[in-house]
Amino acid sequence: MSSPNFLDLPPLLGAQGTIALPGSKSISNRVLLLAALADGVTEVRDVLFSDDTERMLDALRTLGVSVESLGGNAYRITGCGGNFPVKEAKLFLGNAGTA
Repeated sequence: MSSPNFLDLPPLLGAQGTIALPGSKSISNRVLLLAALADGVTEVRDVLFSDDTERMLDALRTLGVSVESLGGNAYRITGCGGNFPVKEAKLFLGNAGTA
């Protein structure tokens, strides 16, 4: 039986770089809601594309929040300052647990 070949690497003193982490639908929905409730304009990038986030975006639009797609899973949301412009609406949230 032969022994496996090993390659010993010296320890690094540091590392640097950039990585893209996978998105989270619950974090995406929370960020979208906070942006909608804030004052002013918020640009949100790297929103996870999922049924849940689509339901949230649809619900925010139905409630009168301005949601503009910037492409590449990025959105510009004009917040309503804590008060949704539409006071009563029927919202379809599907099975979205965080919407």
